[in-house]
Amino acid sequence: VGLLAPGRSSPNTLPQLPGSRADPRPGAGSGLSPMQRIPRGPLGLCLAVTLLVLVAPAHPPLTAQVPPGYYAGVDTTSPGTLRATLHDVIDDHTFIPYTSGATDTWDVLEAASEDPGDPGAILDVYKNASYTKQGGGNSFYDREHVWPKSYGFPNEGSGNLPHNDCHMLWLADSSYNGSRGNKPFRNCPSGCSERTTDFNDGMGGGSGVYPGNSNWTSGSGPTGSWEAWGGRRGDVARAILYADVRYEGGVHGTLQVTEPDLVVTNDNGLIQTSSQNVSVAYMGILSVLLQWHAEDPVDDWERNRNDVVYTFQGNRNPFIDHPEWVDCLFAGQCTGGDVTPPVAPTGLVATGGAGQVGLDWADNGEPDLLGYNVYRSATSGGPYVSVNGSPVLTSDYVDTSVVGGSTWYYLVTALDNVFNESGASNEDMAMVGAFMGDLPWINELHYDNVSTDTGEFIEVAGPAGLDLTGWQLVLYNGNGGAQYDTANLSGVLADQGGCIGTLVVPFGQIQNGAPDGIALVSPSNNVVQFLSYEGSMVAVGGPADGLSSTDIGVTESNSTPIGLSLQLGGTGGSPEEFTWQNALVETPGAVNQNQTFDGCSSAGSWTDLGGGTVGAGGLVTLVGDGPLTAGSTASLELTNTPPSATVLAWLSFSSVPVSAFGGTIHATPFSNQIFFATNPAGSLFLATAWPAGVPPATQVWFQFLVADPSVIYGITLSNGVLATTP
Repeated sequence: VGLLAPGRSSPNTLPQLPGSRADPRPGAGSGLSPMQRIPRGPLGLCLAVTLLVLVAPAHPPLTAQVPPGYYAGVDTTSPGTLRATLHDVIDDHTFIPYTSGATDTWDVLEAASEDPGDPGAILDVYKNASYTKQGGGNSFYDREHVWPKSYGFPNEGSGNLPHNDCHMLWLADSSYNGSRGNKPFRNCPSGCSERTTDFNDGMGGGSGVYPGNSNWTSGSGPTGSWEAWGGRRGDVARAILYADVRYEGGVHGTLQVTEPDLVVTNDNGLIQTSSQNVSVAYMGILSVLLQWHAEDPVDDWERNRNDVVYTFQGNRNPFIDHPEWVDCLFAGQCTGGDVTPPVAPTGLVATGGAGQVGLDWADNGEPDLLGYNVYRSATSGGPYVSVNGSPVLTSDYVDTSVVGGSTWYYLVTALDNVFNESGASNEDMAMVGAFMGDLPWINELHYDNVSTDTGEFIEVAGPAGLDLTGWQLVLYNGNGGAQYDTANLSGVLADQGGCIGTLVVPFGQIQNGAPDGIALVSPSNNVVQFLSYEGSMVAVGGPADGLSSTDIGVTESNSTPIGLSLQLGGTGGSPEEFTWQNALVETPGAVNQNQTFDGCSSAGSWTDLGGGTVGAGGLVTLVGDGPLTAGSTASLELTNTPPSATVLAWLSFSSVPVSAFGGTIHATPFSNQIFFATNPAGSLFLATAWPAGVPPATQVWFQFLVADPSVIYGITLSNGVLATTP
């Protein structure tokens, strides 16, 4: 006998006690270790694609349009009582014809799957594509049984209710529906093929990083795998759990037709296809579906779908209205059970790097701790989205699905074994660069001395040739957190040795601490650094609003002699390679005491070749950046494109540039017709670890072709860029 949901008994055995057959390990067998998939190509180049993908924010549960008293008879004191009373509420629903000249499942599904951004279109479940409503027989989308009909009810007919149940039927892109076939739902972290999603309704888009916003699949039939993408995995999980409770055998109270008993299980051996309708059928995988339910909470689109189906069928999916009942039915946690969440994690620190952010926090000590969830936002204070596909099992995490040149904000929560979730940790932020050596940093500071404060200043350092026009230093008062002064930077950094230069910014008065802070802000209003002295603080207002500062760990005081300052020391070409030192003789505008600049290893040669065409928004701009030395990160960033445009990236290793300049064209990442999508801001960012063994003076040309979806035949060609290895 396989593992069944708590409260279910095997039809061929004695009844089991509620919860007695359940796998006690949430997520058991689900393959919790994510694995990146990065295509490889000529010269061993490993292209890691990271796109800025804005997904729907995680909202707190909202009340759907549940009729008053609909669930009045439900008893949640145990899994058995909940199952029995809930089944009584949702069974005997109205039968909807599969295909008919009157109202049929096409009508219901097109109303239930409507694109919020276009009432004349639908969003499909797997690709997240928006298609103009076509009705039956179209070549774009068809009807997907999320519980495959071959598992128990293959033969359509007036007596086959699960076959036509619109809580279990979804509209799906036809090719994706075929790819899914009748594979059970399970995690697919390795050896799988990717099925990407489109960016629509604030979700989806991007490719190449597991799990990302993609579906993943392998194999076929009952032993195959289909991992639904993050924006709909909770939706399909709740549809399967609905089927388990709605269909328990017996006879429809009005139609007097026999219904099957549908059972969700962890035992793959029980999941079998059938050519005839059967009395008992199985689907899985239960532990994975419970994990997906927790990872992808109910959102407004799913609530609306439930409401629409209810208006036709007269019954609701209770796990959309009451997600907490999943814990009672399938994890045995009902009234009086474990409802105490773990304590919120503490000490979260986010550290930006080249194309990634490293996170670390203090361990939680609960004996029933399952793991952690990591949440990320593009703005301080949210809205946040989950970035981990499965619970993080250790108190650290590396987020590689971020876009360079941006600031990201993080929270962490803790989960116990029944998916009680803690409150959020402190928020921390990190700036991600294509290569951190391409960004400036705060290099020296003088804010206090004996007697009247004299000659206060902040020094900024960065790669030689960097234009600081548009950058700012924003000063924050730790007493209340508000900003109290701002300096606008300008000028190009000169090489003062080691391919690094400095700029001194005098201030009339810098607060004397306990604590106070300094934010270094990019022209796009991203906070690159938020440092403080004499303690940590949280900024209120301005570009660093809500951010927690990083204490530099050294101080000045009213006994510090005039002419001293706090300075970074060490050898390197980026801030993480240096360490703050106690007060030394000041060096404004020069290399610090005990400091050696060594930024030339990050030097690579990038040349703008021009040759682009002007699109609807102006000239589409391609910029190459970062070092071309082995193991370092180089990047390409495309800007000024239409939102969600289709992009083909070209490169050439030939002796002449690509496209507009002639030469051999190769699609990136090195297989024909592989396209990317720009984000809603109209940009695309590609970061690559430069390979070893590329000869000096190797030249590589890049150029992007952009197809604007808002204009018929709207094709725009970017400028070309030339990269030359040192």
